[in-house]
Amino acid sequence: MLKHNPARIYLVIGGGRALFNALVFTINLIYQVQTVGLNPLQMVLVGTVLEVTVLLFEVPTGAVADVYSRRLSVLIGLALVGCGYLLEGSIPLFWAVLGAQVLWGIGFTFLSGALQAWLADEIGAEAAGPVYLRSAQVELMTGLAGTGVSVWLARRWLQLPILVGGVMYIALAAFMALIMPERGFRPTPPEERETWKEMVTTAKAGMRAVRDHRALRIVVGLSLVTGLYSEGYDRLWTPHMLDNFRFPSLFGLEDALIWFGIIGVGATLTGIAANELARRGRATEVPARTVNWLTILYGLLAASLLLLAWTRSFWFAVLALWAISLCRSTQDPLENAWIVRNTKSAQRATVISVWGQANSLGQAAGGPVLGWIGTATRIPTALTVSSVVLLPAQLLLALARKDRMPSEEEGQD
Repeated sequence: MLKHNPARIYLVIGGGRALFNALVFTINLIYQVQTVGLNPLQMVLVGTVLEVTVLLFEVPTGAVADVYSRRLSVLIGLALVGCGYLLEGSIPLFWAVLGAQVLWGIGFTFLSGALQAWLADEIGAEAAGPVYLRSAQVELMTGLAGTGVSVWLARRWLQLPILVGGVMYIALAAFMALIMPERGFRPTPPEERETWKEMVTTAKAGMRAVRDHRALRIVVGLSLVTGLYSEGYDRLWTPHMLDNFRFPSLFGLEDALIWFGIIGVGATLTGIAANELARRGRATEVPARTVNWLTILYGLLAASLLLLAWTRSFWFAVLALWAISLCRSTQDPLENAWIVRNTKSAQRATVISVWGQANSLGQAAGGPVLGWIGTATRIPTALTVSSVVLLPAQLLLALARKDRMPSEEEGQD
């Protein structure tokens, strides 16, 4: 039964979140421009508010999960994300969009780390790795379905997908409140709790674990590098395709929107295939194998960014986009498994939150710089800089191979 199967519950939460997020984000930017009427500066401010919120709340909310309850943290996170979507979709005003980013950002940080740590507590750190990969596949498939449903709903009322996504998030929180177990987690006993003091202590312990454990320092460094390049790519690849390529005719149609749909579907399918290959190759089970997989993925990612930046062929550009998506969808579950394998249960959610915070810091720092480069020069130059930014990842992974993850057993419970 679902109620007694943490792995299936994890897949339901991951698949549901991907479906609901696809409902919202497929049309969210269109809604902000056409209905809310945001100008470019306001659009940038919306993204800045979201990243700053994540930066501020990642570690404190991770400490909540480590001190009180993983399950409670997940339920709060699901409900807050749903409330954020409802606020944005129901009030088409700038202040409401900003407020929604705060709610969504805090909700995301309650989920970040807590959900992965909950699964590891319930079924064991080693068994959790393959589930992370399977979840990534489920999320890609449900996200693909959510994209089509979002377009179908938006044709009836543009903000309807946002409202439906919010309602479904809250419904998922209520459903999980009924069936989600928590048997493996050992919270701090009530008589030993000192509320915020205990949470601060736990947060410090998590960050100290990162500082003192070389494998964790490496994976947090990888997250920072990923953040530095990713925001610029996310902002620039669409205008790059529109400005620098002529979309070929498909069945007599030359509508760029059709091609963007095909690119999205292809990216999803390649991501599913890559995660299945990693799962069957047991990429999360052997430390050296995880490092080798990540080395290949980060190298392919950098090369694909260069190809996208400078190719004049539409088809090579599409292949580059699919390769980039393949790499990104496979890196996260591998790095999640790496962290779980190298942390103690009491600090696991906090360490994963530090990992997420490093990514947000990288995005907040790297995005504006790469955007400025793309504006001041050309978008291919900015994409090239994004590729160069990824080079330190190879140095970090070389250190991991040299160490051969010597103290992994120390992180086990």
